This record gives sequence, C-alpha cells and structure tokens, in this order.
Amino acid sequence: MQCIFCHKDSSTSRSVEHIVPESLGNKLHVLSKGYVCDSCNHYFAVKIEKELLEQPYFRSYRFRNEILTKKDKLVKESAIFPSAFKSTEITMQTTDEGIIASFNDEDIVKIINKNDGKGIMITAGTLSPEYPSQIMSRFLAKCAYEYFLYSMGESNYDLCIQEFLAEDSDQLQSIREYARFGKGACWQYHQRRIYSEGTLFMDAEHNSPYELLHEMKLFATDVQHLDGGLTEVTLYYILAIGGIEYAICLNSPDISGYQRWLEEHYFHSPLEKETERKLSIGLSDINPILFKKDDNRFNK
Repeated sequence: MQCIFCHKDSSTSRSVEHIVPESLGNKLHVLSKGYVCDSCNHYFAVKIEKELLEQPYFRSYRFRNEILTKKDKLVKESAIFPSAFKSTEITMQTTDEGIIASFNDEDIVKIINKNDGKGIMITAGTLSPEYPSQIMSRFLAKCAYEYFLYSMGESNYDLCIQEFLAEDSDQLQSIREYARFGKGACWQYHQRRIYSEGTLFMDAEHNSPYELLHEMKLFATDVQHLDGGLTEVTLYYILAIGGIEYAICLNSPDISGYQRWLEEHYFHSPLEKETERKLSIGLSDINPILFKKDDNRFNK
C-alpha cells in the first residue's frame, strides 16, 4: 500500500487521517489507516494544522464554540477583569444554568467575592481568519485532495487511487505536491461568511434543530463531454467551518472561475441544500460571544 501524498510504502502506518482536524469538531470525515502514511500525517498535523489552529481567529473560534481539543479539554483564552486590573486565562462552558467561566486566580476571585459574586470580564474576539494565508491555502489543498478520495466511497478507494492518484496516474500531482511539499505557486482560494456561528438548521431527516460545525462537498463547473465518453470538468472543493465558506480549485491555482460562478448565481453557496432550512433563531441569539453574519462588528 502506498501513501497518497508521498507515494512511499504505508502498509504499516497506524494513523487514520482526519480530513478536517478533530480539534475543529470533525469525527466523521476520516480516511482509513494506510492511505496517508504516519510521516505525512505527522507533517500535516505539526506544520499545517497546528499553525492554522494557533492563528488568533481559530483559537478564538474554538474557545467561543466550546470545541474540545484532541485531549477533550476546553480551549483557553485570555480575559481581562477590570476591577482587579488583571488578566488571566479562562475557559467557557454552556450549562443548564448558563455560561460558566472557569479560571484559577485567587486575587480575582477575592475581588469578585467582595462584590457579591459580580464582576465584569472582557474577552477579545478575532472576527475572521487572516486572508489570504498560505497556511490556509495549503490546508485547503490537503483537505481537497483527501476529500476527492473520500467522496468516492471506501469500497472504491483502491480503484480511485489506481485511476487518479497513483504515481503512474498522478492526475492531481500539482495540488498534491503543493499541499505536502509547498511546491509551485500559492493556490488561490475564496473566503466569505455565509451564515452566523451557531446557526441552527432543520431538514426532513432530523426531528430537532442541529448545528453544522463544518460541512464540505466537491463542486463541478464547466462540464465538457469529450470523444470516447470522457468528461472534463473544473472541480472545486467547498468547505465551511463555523459559517465561513472556503473554496479551492483542484485543477488549477486560479480561483477566478469560482468567483464568476458566484456572480452568475447570485452568490448562493454550493453547500446550500433544498431540503435544509435555517432557523430564524440560532445559538448566537443566546450566546453573545458568537459572531453573527450581519453583526455590525463585521461592517466596521
């Protein structure tokens, strides 16, 4: 068995590959052991995903949305307590009794207790990810390449590799080498917010509202039917995390085709589903630290 990135033997690899990191809430979109070798898995975890997750926006996003780390711990963020003239790291957790802030600072606790358990706490929030970002670009390239295989269905993985991803049939070589080795020009990507953090959805398959921490799909445009029954398309990978949509092209570093498609289709997202509807009230109406799509903070 060969790794889909470095094409080296991966038959003894022990790691499964999360297309989107567990630390962003993904437990579903996973490639089985062996498709990505332990060396490439470790490279992406340390050199790409760790750097991405440590960016101010993603740290703030995971803190606000109470997304657990791989060790099942809440993310800490710095908070200022004006009455104590101090700052300290806190975690936030939603309970039946409300939103609970936890921290370990005796001086701040004493001052709050003197004020009958009341006090003001200020946390900073980063509104959107850095754009453009080469780390995000390579992360999206990695996700797109892996999701191409994942979308074929596990029973077809080996056939897909043989036809598209193997060393002698490397049809996605450019994006593979860019994701894993940083080769070639920086791949452009498109970024925009399409719904608020904490938006709730409903559809016919679910009896209760649900939140989408992330969603993804492959999206084809410019379909051409060639001689011999062949079909040629421009293929995009569309990913949304916390309501922010990212798009990257698998065929080319150029993203202008997707921008044209959006203009021609009234900026509707390819992720929209006819069977799914957004509820008028979401978690951001209950939890004030979540960011809303039409919040004035985005218009400054």
